[in-house]
Amino acid sequence: MKRIIGLTIAFVLAVGMIGVGAFAYFSDTETSTGNQLTAGTLDLKTNDADGVSQTVYATNMAPGDTAGPSTIVLKNSGSVDGSTLDLVFSYVESDGSPNTVNKSADDTAAMMQVTTLNYGVSDLLNSVNDANFNGYKDIQDLKNADLSGQSGISASATKNFETTVQLRSDTGNDFQADGITMTMTFTLNQ
Repeated sequence: MKRIIGLTIAFVLAVGMIGVGAFAYFSDTETSTGNQLTAGTLDLKTNDADGVSQTVYATNMAPGDTAGPSTIVLKNSGSVDGSTLDLVFSYVESDGSPNTVNKSADDTAAMMQVTTLNYGVSDLLNSVNDANFNGYKDIQDLKNADLSGQSGISASATKNFETTVQLRSDTGNDFQADGITMTMTFTLNQ
């Protein structure tokens, strides 16, 4: 019995010493305050504005007349670099009067030959296929082109977009007063 009591006392002392050893470490706590996390911005401006209208504007064009070169300055006014830029072209019919033969918007767009299409230092006409097989690149071809994934624009940087359009010299009388209103959409992606 003395032996059991001795072992019990030895066990209690051992546990007590382990507990004292485990809780005898020093500690020190510091606090870091004022930490701030804010999302950056990606803000594409065209000619220093949110949206531009009538960059390419030509009325009363005669066969062979040229509109442009017209330049749109694309600026990333945000704080985050843009990795790619997507370009999409669309148009709707916008006829003048009198319009004795109503050509479709696609017919009219096919008579508008694109002679310049530059983004930064890249000639994008090389990326456009003659989808309507008329022997030249035109606004209808731009509408059907995949011009996504162009090089992006770094934060606070600019790149120029330049275009020139010519009403084909072989445009016939049936196109008198036919017109289109074209929209160019630029999307900057992170």
